Amino acid sequence: KLAAVHGAATARVVRPLGPETPHPRGVRIQLQDFTARHYSPSVGPVRRLEDWPLPVRRTFTTFAQTMAADGFAFLDRQMRAKGCGPVLVAVLEDRVVGAIGPMEICPDPTGMAQLMPQYFAVDPDARGHGLGRHLWRAAMHWGQTHGATYQLLQTEVGGASDHLCRN
Repeated sequence: KLAAVHGAATARVVRPLGPETPHPRGVRIQLQDFTARHYSPSVGPVRRLEDWPLPVRRTFTTFAQTMAADGFAFLDRQMRAKGCGPVLVAVLEDRVVGAIGPMEICPDPTGMAQLMPQYFAVDPDARGHGLGRHLWRAAMHWGQTHGATYQLLQTEVGGASDHLCRN
């Protein structure tokens, strides 16, 4: 059925971590199909980085250094060196405390518009306020409204991103 829906000649499902696994560890590959449901915009403190005032935008580098292990120091350098798609950020008390991006859509080998994977993190000191959920919803809404057909995601089984992507 999945192959037919996405125009593939064949498909197979690989389940190394089935529901019967009591405490699964590893990664999960997930498909977000933007044609199957509507993604509402986030109502939280999330906007494109360039839409925030300059003093707030300047705090992105500090956030990027804090979240360097999640790839944000690299993303910050890429943004400065050659640019990339927009980055959506969550702001509390006039500083960036969460981000997802870059938001970029590219055709896959079959020509379908794919929302490319993003870096995604919330500063540990800012967790527990629903910012991850706001960022996730904003990213899915962005992908859908900018013409993406789908996104493939890789999440750590049981991790925060895994829970967000499955809801």
